[in-house]
Amino acid sequence: MELFDHRGHLTDDALKHFSGGGTLSELQRLEIAEHLDFCDECLMRSMAFLPEEALLTPEHSCQDTVWKRIRLRAVRVLTSRYATAAAAILIVATLWSFNIFSGLVTGSAALSNTSQHSLRQSNFSERIEQLDRYVNSGLNRFNHLFDFGDDSATQTDSSQSQGGLSS
Repeated sequence: MELFDHRGHLTDDALKHFSGGGTLSELQRLEIAEHLDFCDECLMRSMAFLPEEALLTPEHSCQDTVWKRIRLRAVRVLTSRYATAAAAILIVATLWSFNIFSGLVTGSAALSNTSQHSLRQSNFSERIEQLDRYVNSGLNRFNHLFDFGDDSATQTDSSQSQGGLSS
């Protein structure tokens, strides 16, 4: 019996004998199995020769669990991609709400005025001290959110905020 046709594919007789348990030698079965391992066309043709009881259907479908995994993976990718940006925005918004940047905005607006160049030179150290006070004040207000009745820490913070850079 011929196993392969002129194109190098399995013949219908070979597939019938292989699927139906016909008389094939061990070497012929091995050759057919190896060919079906890499030839998709012959594998699909061999499915037509299988008896109905050989084609089993699963008891339960894994389609739902696979789609859940895909959705979960997509959420994880999306979350990890934007989590850093969201955290940075949250930190800036929190600091902005405590007016920590108000000294920076006031100081930069005064420094950007070009008509007052000489005033800018003479008041530079005062502006830096004012900026330092604004930042210290904002950070102290932020720290007070986390003080739970510890008066000694509050007194130390208030004495440090009055000092600024000049102390």
